[in-house]
Amino acid sequence: MRLAGLDTWRPAPGRLVRIAPTPASAAAAAAAPVHAGPPSYLQADHLRAYAALAARGGTHRAWTGVATTLDGPLEAAALCRALERFLARHEGMRTWFDLGGVPDGGAPVRHLVPAADVALEAQPLEGPAGDGSAGDEEWQDAVHRLLVDLFTETCRPDAWPGFALVVVEGPDSFGLVWACDHAFTDAASQIMLAAELGALYEAEAGRGADPAPEPPEPAAPSEPVGSFLAHVAAERAAGEEYDAGSPEVAGWVSSVAAHGGLLPRFPLDLGLAPGETAPVRLRSADLLTGAEVEALDRVCAAAGARTTGGVFAALGATERALTGVDDQLLLTVLGTRRGEHVTAQGWYCTFGPVDFSLAGLDGFGAAAAAAQAGFERAKRLGRAPVPLVLETLVRSGTTPAESLGSPQLVSFLDLRWFPGVGTPGHDRGLHFTGEGRTGNASMWVNRDAERLHVVAQTPDTAEAAAAVTRYFEVLREVLVAATHDRLLEPAGARHDR
Repeated sequence: MRLAGLDTWRPAPGRLVRIAPTPASAAAAAAAPVHAGPPSYLQADHLRAYAALAARGGTHRAWTGVATTLDGPLEAAALCRALERFLARHEGMRTWFDLGGVPDGGAPVRHLVPAADVALEAQPLEGPAGDGSAGDEEWQDAVHRLLVDLFTETCRPDAWPGFALVVVEGPDSFGLVWACDHAFTDAASQIMLAAELGALYEAEAGRGADPAPEPPEPAAPSEPVGSFLAHVAAERAAGEEYDAGSPEVAGWVSSVAAHGGLLPRFPLDLGLAPGETAPVRLRSADLLTGAEVEALDRVCAAAGARTTGGVFAALGATERALTGVDDQLLLTVLGTRRGEHVTAQGWYCTFGPVDFSLAGLDGFGAAAAAAQAGFERAKRLGRAPVPLVLETLVRSGTTPAESLGSPQLVSFLDLRWFPGVGTPGHDRGLHFTGEGRTGNASMWVNRDAERLHVVAQTPDTAEAAAAVTRYFEVLREVLVAATHDRLLEPAGARHDR
C-alpha cells in the first residue's frame, strides 16, 4: 500500500462502471430513521465546517479513499453483493446527517440506513474518449477528472451514500477506486478496506471457478466487528469525565504554553500570508529503504524506543536542523481503535501533543527515547476531548482563538501490522486524500516491509514546493545519520566530518 495523490493512479484501460444504490435503495436511505446517537467529536467539527462551507458556496473535497487492482474479469453482481456485505458489517457507513439546524446553532441529526434497505447495482459511466493505451495521458487525466468530479459530488456527509465506488473494467483484471467523506472514515479504515472488500468479492465471485485443483477457501471476513456508533457513545460518555482542571487538559495547556502558546506550524515559508490557503498538492518521498529501515529499528530498540519514537525524533531533529530550536512540539494523530474495533470502519482518531527536547542529547538513540516518552505522554493527554482542550487553551489566555485553525499534523503508521498485508488488494493499493485547500503542510510517515515513506499535504505554491523539497532532503539526511546512531546537529553547529 502506498500513499500518494489520486492522479498517480494509472489504471489499465477499460469500461467505467459505478457500483451505486438502486433507486429504491436510495429512496429508502433518504427516509431512513433517526438514530439518537450524536456525532463523534471529530465528526461534529467536520459537520460544522461542511455546513459553513456549503453556506459560502464552497467546494467540499474532504474525502479520502483507496484504489487497487483485482485479478480476473469483473463479476459486477458479485462486487455489488460484496459491497452490500461490507456495508452490513460497518453500520457507520450506513449513516448520513441532517444539517438543517446547524447554521443556526443546532446539532446534526444522524440517520441510520437499515442494512435490509441497502441494494446496489452496476451502472455504466460514460468514460473519456480514447483507448487509454500506453502513453495516452489524455485518457488517464480525463479519468482522474471524472473521478474527482464524482467524488466531490457524492462524498458528502448530508446524504447517503457518502461514498462512491468505481471500476475500470479490463479483460483479465479490473481497477477499483473508492472514496468516502471523511466524516465516516479515516486513513486506517481506507487502508484496510482494499483487502476486506477484495476478500468479500472473492467469496462472492464463485471461488473455484477454475476447474483445475480446487483453490483454498478465500478468507472472507465474517466475524462481527465493533459498532462505530457504540464507539461514539462510549467516547462521549468518557468525555464527560473531563473538565478544564483535568490533568490531561492541564498537560495540553502546559505543553502549548511552553512553545509560545501556538500550535505547531510547518517550519519553512510556504508562500502564504497568515490565514491564507491554497489548493492542496500532495508531495511524497522515500526516506529509507531495505537495510536502512532495519538499521533504524535496531538503533531505536537499543535505546528502549520503538520506530514510532525514531520517526518523531527524526521530525524534531529535522526542524532543529532547519531552525536551530532544541525544544520540539509536534501535534500527532492518535488512533482510538481497541478490541473489537481494531478492524472496524469509522473515524477512530484523536490528537495529542508530542513534547520533547533534543538539547544535550548524545546520539540518535537518546533522541528516539525522548521522543518515545513524548509520544507515550501524548497518548495519555489524548484521552481528553479535543473541543475541551481547544476551549481551555483559549479561555486560559494560552492561545489566541484566531491561531487555532489548520495546525500542522504529523502521523506515523506501521503498515506491516495491518490485516490484509500480502493480499493483492492491499499490496497493489494506493491510499489518497481529497485535494481541497490548506494553509499548512501536514505529514504522514508510513513504514512497510520495504521502506519508510512520507507524504505531505501542501499548498500548491512555488514557495511550498521548494520548502517541502528542502524539508524532505534534510529529513532524509537526519534519518541516514540515525541509522548510525548519529543525531544531526543544527545547521549553525554542523561541521565537516
